[in-house]
Amino acid sequence: MITKTVDRRGFFRSVTGGMVGGLALLSMPKSSPARYLVAKDHDFSAKDENFWRVVRDQFPLQKTRIYMNNGTMGPSPFVVQEAMRSREELVNATGEYGGYEDSRPRLARFLNCSEDEIALTHNVTEGINIIAQGIRLRKGDEVILTNHEHLGNAIPWYTRAKRDGVVIRAMPLGIDSQDVLNRLNDTITKRTRVIAVPHMTCTQGQILPGKEICRLAHDKGLWVMLDGAHPCGMFPVDVKELDCDFYASCGHKWMMAPKGTGFLYIKKEKLDVVEPIMTGAGSESQWDYETGLTEWAPSARRYNFGSQSAALSLGLCAATDFIDLLGLHNIAARGRMLADRLRQGLKNIPQVEILTPEEKQSYNSIIGFRLKNMPYNQFQSWLSENYQIRIRGVGESKLNSLRISLHIYNSPDEVDRLLEGIAKAATL
Repeated sequence: MITKTVDRRGFFRSVTGGMVGGLALLSMPKSSPARYLVAKDHDFSAKDENFWRVVRDQFPLQKTRIYMNNGTMGPSPFVVQEAMRSREELVNATGEYGGYEDSRPRLARFLNCSEDEIALTHNVTEGINIIAQGIRLRKGDEVILTNHEHLGNAIPWYTRAKRDGVVIRAMPLGIDSQDVLNRLNDTITKRTRVIAVPHMTCTQGQILPGKEICRLAHDKGLWVMLDGAHPCGMFPVDVKELDCDFYASCGHKWMMAPKGTGFLYIKKEKLDVVEPIMTGAGSESQWDYETGLTEWAPSARRYNFGSQSAALSLGLCAATDFIDLLGLHNIAARGRMLADRLRQGLKNIPQVEILTPEEKQSYNSIIGFRLKNMPYNQFQSWLSENYQIRIRGVGESKLNSLRISLHIYNSPDEVDRLLEGIAKAATL
């Protein structure tokens, strides 16, 4: 990875030259895979468009198309791609394939936990499966989900229900944080053992009150599994502050990391609650042919096994470095600013119903809405054809809605272009 930092008194030069909000940032030739120098400790404005245009240039996105579906897949900047390429070349040149553990301490710092509490996965679904299939449940025990789950969280639990007679209860999603907590409290019964809900919904980008959910659950002796597919890389996530038992996330969305990277946090005190199902070299701490397996690895490494991709691991490290250089608080502010611009514009279109709660703590970079005069799939196709904008339709829970997921490569002009398209469609 070719990345350097300079101090605040450094200078910015791009192809046009000039200063960007006092931030030291250098845009390098486009032939270079690593084209930035950023002062780590600088706080810059979410509205500093000159700076964010340079950030946009770090991505290989097409100039003729507007991408607003980061909630499905987040493009990786050049520096991440170069990190993967260089490591893969090294592996093939030397035959040495180690180094896939490099990302574990980075992820631990990212979530504010011990690296012994991090299991490396390929995606969120794998992490949820480790919990859903391994947690100690008996026939009749209840697991609470919401009615806004991604299949990656729902199907593993329904699989467990089909196999072992566990009961799934789908809680209707509340309209704000307090409503969520009230509905959850009303859904809990004496048979409830696990609450497995999204930290942020995939359907309309509603941030659930994770800390309060965990407090409510723990007061009743329940375990909490949070599906963290979206928050990581969008805004700071502190699993110790949340006090959740398990948290599954991935690299391929807001972290802008390689596709096929993920991670699972398991509170150290809960390791013995979850039996490893898929195992192999690395899962054990002691074994031999005479006595067999005598002890699991004394950390979340017990859920990992075999060789993994060093290239993916280094790409994930490069992605966390990229986020650190920009500052996660700056990324969060940029996402909120763009989302607020979109929300305000949607309010001015009569045929639009905004679905994402307006409560400030309940949203960030995702806005969900419904176009009353047009089915979601029809509008999605129409927008792509007429405005070259990629968004996601939401058929889950029969919402018949659209989801706009914005990230640091998006601009206010792109938001305005989207609003223009929505306003036009509203008249058809």
